[in-house]
Amino acid sequence: MIWIGYTTRYRDGGDKMRRVAQTMAAEACGPVRCEAVESKADFIAALQRLESPLSALHLVAHSGMYGPMFGTTDWPEQLSPHEWRALAETGGIRFDHDGAAWFHSCRSARWFAPFFARTFGVPAYGYHWYTSFSRRPDRFAWEGPIARPEAPLYVMGAPGRKSHGIPGSLSKYLLGRSESPRRFEPRKADGASYDEVAALYADVFEDIRIRRDEWRWLSPRIPQGVRLLDLGCGNGALLDLLAPRISAGVGVDASAGQLAQAAARGVRHRHLTFHHTSQPKLPLPDHSIDIAVSLLSWRYLDWDPLLAELRRVLTPQGRLLIVDMAASPARAREVPRMLADRLVSRLSQPTHTRAALRRMVTDARWQTMLHHNPIRAEHEYRWYLESRFPGQRVEVLNVGMSSRILAFDTGPIADASLHPMSYP
Repeated sequence: MIWIGYTTRYRDGGDKMRRVAQTMAAEACGPVRCEAVESKADFIAALQRLESPLSALHLVAHSGMYGPMFGTTDWPEQLSPHEWRALAETGGIRFDHDGAAWFHSCRSARWFAPFFARTFGVPAYGYHWYTSFSRRPDRFAWEGPIARPEAPLYVMGAPGRKSHGIPGSLSKYLLGRSESPRRFEPRKADGASYDEVAALYADVFEDIRIRRDEWRWLSPRIPQGVRLLDLGCGNGALLDLLAPRISAGVGVDASAGQLAQAAARGVRHRHLTFHHTSQPKLPLPDHSIDIAVSLLSWRYLDWDPLLAELRRVLTPQGRLLIVDMAASPARAREVPRMLADRLVSRLSQPTHTRAALRRMVTDARWQTMLHHNPIRAEHEYRWYLESRFPGQRVEVLNVGMSSRILAFDTGPIADASLHPMSYP
């Protein structure tokens, strides 16, 4: 069985995605099913209706760094890594012995396709560049402003202004430059983890206040006497600094190496505890936390499952404070701010911190780890968070050449709009 799914509502180009999927179905050899899947629940239900294991899964959709997007930009949905793993463990997607998966979406080769291959044990294909629609299957050929609804249409990775600037656009439109899908085998990740770089990380972030802009935003939002949860607590530097101010602090992290560093700090403060967790489950009673903080960790977390869990452990007036790095190139009007932010950041860092940072970012293990833990795009944060917490807005704390620091205060968790959640 060949299954071909597509979305039409998330961003523009929905009708072209339908045509691409129908072209695939028309050219497929063997039994094929082609259908629209507009939500996570639609996608899961469609695959669970299949009676036979898949020889090929094709999904034509827009994509974030961590995989295909469903829903709309007003209510975006994305299966989290935890949810994909749960589907693999429960047989929610079944492949035959030589099955494979294709993800016809932007940047799917950078993280998601290798992850899917490892998780489901089948080869997976994706594109490194952004995708474009083409009237030819072998190279990019612009369809033109007047499309024929019955004409075949294809999708492929291609350079463009987002990835290669104006030269990229010229090579695409004039030369037909494009990329073939990249294949990833189902082998174990060859990457380092935070465990292996925990000592390097601790040298850089001995005092979390070197993250000057982040600390200035967070500090006034954490009043005296609160019970605080640090999501992705790392080496415990934030809780260590806040210990005199809070009544209780709990840190959770997936890295045992980082938690060993945190535990050493926690010995000085009996009201701090640290826990290892690799799932979006929190080892806490209901309504036992006043403030949850995610400092430079939200990009790695399982957003939908974790928000449901945070609603459980936070008090009704409790809130989540998120500070994270997002991918976004500096716009022309932001260049003065970018230069000013860079200068202030450099001048505010002690010499020994700059040296420790240089050692960390040039270490091969750090570089490999980042390859398997990419950052998300700015619009992913904005569309997701602002849809779940109406009236709240993402703030920009610092602008870099290709990334920026964002901050978000959810307000009282009781005001969150966490439904409808189509899955789970």
